[in-house]
Amino acid sequence: MAEPVKPPAKHERKTFKYPSEDETFIRRLGSALLAHWSEVPDDLRPKILAEANTVWDREYNVPQLAQKLEIFVKRYPGRLS
Repeated sequence: MAEPVKPPAKHERKTFKYPSEDETFIRRLGSALLAHWSEVPDDLRPKILAEANTVWDREYNVPQLAQKLEIFVKRYPGRLS
């Protein structure tokens, strides 16, 4: 039986970076995740939001990003159910 995979330690955290030509895929994957947000387990949602708050992006200086992400995922509850 294989041992469970341990998450990387905080200092080992890797950042997913992508070239601009792949941005369409990032947007589509993000939209797909949001379309199924209500199906994402409750314990996983905060982890996804925390990752989104720290992930590399060309628009790196967004004030109050964590709060804006929370509001964003709650903005269209009809679409996300």
